[in-house]
Amino acid sequence: MSEPMLCVENLSVKFGGLVALDKVSFSVEPRQIHGVIGPNGAGKSTLFNAISGLVPSSGDVRLAGEEITALPAHARPRLGVMRTFQSLQLVDSMTVLENILVGRVWGNSRNATAADASRKFLVGEKESLEEAHEIAGLLGLGGLMYKTVDLLTFKEQRFVEIGRALISRPKLIMLDEPAAGLAGPEIDELRDLLLQLQQRKGFAMLLVEHVMSLVKQVCRTVTVLEYGAVIADGAAQEVLSDPRVIKAYLGEEGYA
Repeated sequence: MSEPMLCVENLSVKFGGLVALDKVSFSVEPRQIHGVIGPNGAGKSTLFNAISGLVPSSGDVRLAGEEITALPAHARPRLGVMRTFQSLQLVDSMTVLENILVGRVWGNSRNATAADASRKFLVGEKESLEEAHEIAGLLGLGGLMYKTVDLLTFKEQRFVEIGRALISRPKLIMLDEPAAGLAGPEIDELRDLLLQLQQRKGFAMLLVEHVMSLVKQVCRTVTVLEYGAVIADGAAQEVLSDPRVIKAYLGEEGYA
């Protein structure tokens, strides 16, 4: 049996007296899209922040068998952990190409920021340029490489963020509500992209999402959080039909 790409065991986060995550455990296999769902305030973003190293936590986080729990946030991309955010984190004044290439800097630098992604540093790397163009083509952005991202549609900007994560050659990509703000046909494009990436790339994906139709179509396994604790975990079809999960989502838009 293969080593899980991500293994989370008894992960807890406390903010003063508030328990935001309470001994959360689950694993994600290589090439697997694993969903994390739950009502608002369930702890999904806190989970992402803990795995990314952005908030202190207790418990264990292992990437391909390597313990990363104590590593600072800036060290984790170098080991293969990349993520997107609910709100776009792009540099509006930079082109699609430059924004994608920032991901190569984050994946290789010990402590990089967007400011490190100077045009002189990035554009001189032939290999990175070729890979950025290949990724942009995969994302349907090939004709937009030299446009600044402020000129793009919201969907295109979402895809640029995914491209920035891809170019770092990750082991794990964490997507935080990538369908937020997208219309029906655009969600279908996102679904097709995620399934295509699963087939073509060797990484695992962790997907936080409220659009249940997308979760059902792309996720093989799902973990459900409520009040910071796991209430269900396992095969997507079984989890999404669990009465506890349905109850937790009563009133949540987009469950059907």
